[in-house]
Amino acid sequence: MSNETKNDIPLTPQEQLISGMQLTFNDDFDTFKQYLDPNGDETCGTDGAGVWQTLYYNCTRTTASNNEAQIYIDRTFIKYFNEHTSPNLPTTSKFPFSISDGVLRIEATPSDTVIQSGIGPWAKYTSGMITTQHYFSQQYGYFEIRAKLPKGKGLWPAFWLLPVDTSWPPEIDAMEAFGDTNSVNGEGGEAMIHYASHFNPNNSICGAWHDTGTDVTADFHTYGVDWEPESITYYFDGQPYANCPHNADADKPFYILVNLAVGGEGSWPGTPDATNIWPAYLEIDYVRAYQKK
Repeated sequence: MSNETKNDIPLTPQEQLISGMQLTFNDDFDTFKQYLDPNGDETCGTDGAGVWQTLYYNCTRTTASNNEAQIYIDRTFIKYFNEHTSPNLPTTSKFPFSISDGVLRIEATPSDTVIQSGIGPWAKYTSGMITTQHYFSQQYGYFEIRAKLPKGKGLWPAFWLLPVDTSWPPEIDAMEAFGDTNSVNGEGGEAMIHYASHFNPNNSICGAWHDTGTDVTADFHTYGVDWEPESITYYFDGQPYANCPHNADADKPFYILVNLAVGGEGSWPGTPDATNIWPAYLEIDYVRAYQKK
């Protein structure tokens, strides 16, 4: 088999790219390999074992600066919340992660009044996030997710990379999307994805929206980024569609994040409305990373 064909079918640019690389990370989600502490609880500390951490490096469960309206939960959150916040009125919120037929589903849904009264009225939704911060990171390479994105106002799925040293910027966004257009300027929508590279000075951004030409909420597609010392190239379904220049801030190991945010008042994607169907799901078939041999 040559580098140009596979069973007489021409290789995509993505296939040609990874043919010269080695697979360094792969999760096909036959099981959900959570990062847990010795007591079996989800943690942001360094004493855990497993792959996927379910809260940010600083133990936070949302990004307030984005005006998000979701709180990322897990079993440890639910247990702690019920024991310390409202022991006589437990939340009905449930674990937002499930696996079926090798697909991980991250569920976003309206939170109950117990969550909103205990956390704050901003926490209108519960959802989930996963990161490889304490398990896997690398400097440069190709990162890819195969996923089906959720449909609905205010929904904000993302596949992105952050540095292990917790500095910011830099940030590399392999894919962001909105489940519907926002109300400010009509950004997002069923065929649109956003790519970006954040860098100094003053959090400059190379990025834009890309029209995929297909409804990304209707089926699974691949979203990838080839991050190399010279440039950053973005891929959709095996085809490159955009480039960003070298990001000097990003010359360090990065880890992977995948999340389903929900916009609040004043957020970039806007807020859900009466047309939203709940629960909403970000469905993930696999997450992979490659690096040059």
